[in-house]
Amino acid sequence: MEERREPGAGFRDGTPLPAGIRTLGNGALIVFLSDVHIGGDGGHDIFESPEELAGLLGGLAAHDGPVELVLAGDFFDLLQIGEVPRGGNRASATISRPEYRELFSALRSFAGGDGHRVVYLPGNHDAEVWWNRGIRDTLLGEGLVHEFALSYAARFESAPGRIVYCEHGNAFDPANTITDYDDPLDTPFGEHIVTDVVRRIAPAGRLTRDLDLHDIGRVFPLATIPEWIAGRVFYDLLGRAVAYLFVPLLVGYAGYRVIAYLLAFAYDVPKSLSFWESYRTLPGLQTLFGEIAWDALLLVSVFVLFFFAIRRTATRTISSVAPRASAGRPGASGVGPSVAEIRDLLRADAHPPMRRELRGREIAVFVSGHTHAPSLSLLPKEAGDDAVVVNSGCWLRQLHQVPAHLGGPPVFVPRFVQTHARVYLDDSVVRAELWEHPKPAPQRLRTTERLAVLGRLPAQPAESTKPRISMSGELARDR
Repeated sequence: MEERREPGAGFRDGTPLPAGIRTLGNGALIVFLSDVHIGGDGGHDIFESPEELAGLLGGLAAHDGPVELVLAGDFFDLLQIGEVPRGGNRASATISRPEYRELFSALRSFAGGDGHRVVYLPGNHDAEVWWNRGIRDTLLGEGLVHEFALSYAARFESAPGRIVYCEHGNAFDPANTITDYDDPLDTPFGEHIVTDVVRRIAPAGRLTRDLDLHDIGRVFPLATIPEWIAGRVFYDLLGRAVAYLFVPLLVGYAGYRVIAYLLAFAYDVPKSLSFWESYRTLPGLQTLFGEIAWDALLLVSVFVLFFFAIRRTATRTISSVAPRASAGRPGASGVGPSVAEIRDLLRADAHPPMRRELRGREIAVFVSGHTHAPSLSLLPKEAGDDAVVVNSGCWLRQLHQVPAHLGGPPVFVPRFVQTHARVYLDDSVVRAELWEHPKPAPQRLRTTERLAVLGRLPAQPAESTKPRISMSGELARDR
């Protein structure tokens, strides 16, 4: 076991570094990228945008001036990787995958550029990067990373009082808090959910031909997984009822009416008997079809009522045991629980979890990730000394719920959330920006799901949509 380090300390080329605040030139750009979740065994890999991320890295490599790239946790998803070949590790197994060759080549080219630095901060899905010397050596040897740290702190030469700070953010989430990154056995509850539950469900998640739980790891937020599963079951069974019960019944009834009319015509029934009245030639079948239709409608109605009763009971039970599904999800203002805790920290003299020598009041820009919910907000303080709170988001396809008509279970619709944060000195202000990289997501919805949210499906961005600034905030250069 390596020597334990204080939070904020790190490594450069294998050499331990003390915690500190680096001073950057006024023309430097700081880029924060988190929760990319690259890697995983077959059926576990949830990262789907290597070309787009390679494009971002290529753009940063061409930037005119120094660039600090902070990989702010969960860049790799090492929890989704099982056994690795002898002599390798989870990072080398991921880097060697053919579909990621262009991506890591772009990262290597950026890291090799003049004035470029790549700092790796571990999160809760890649904590092994910190305690596994072999993984660090791989990333250093491949020329992808310059140094490793548990947190990042910097300031610009002309704005020494404006400290820019970053840590992954899992320390604000009790279920994913790692107390000692040096200890491989320090595994929070959330890690066991991934390795013992999600990793086991995803590969064997197909319940029927049309119903599978492969995308369970993409549900956002994870607390809504019960609603997602319930909706999948509900719309699957409803679709089957329509396909195997009501459609055959309608086809059979239509055929019966045609036959009844032909019989009436063949036996010279009075011409006044129209097509719609021809059922009188076979009244027994008319009664039979009516009884079957009534029984089918009653059966489906009982199923729907029973489903809603069970769903309501399950929702109340889950709410009493765990935080409601809103945990980790940004509200209408884009502020989630971890962001609220960070805002409280910035008003206090307490230190951030990963940097004990700093006080919250000293931090001007606080960047985190972890929640997969990108946001940027300005924090006014009593003394007029504002701060900016940024969540750099993620690079994943997420399933977001859309309310259904008639109070039905929500339908989870896919969309790509691909964001990163930037901080730089712009004339007389420190500017923070949240960038998004729009990408259309394929919508594989059942007919019943499409009808349930008819007119409510969110618009998808065009393929040609360019990266853009979605939110920004400014702070005066001097405190």
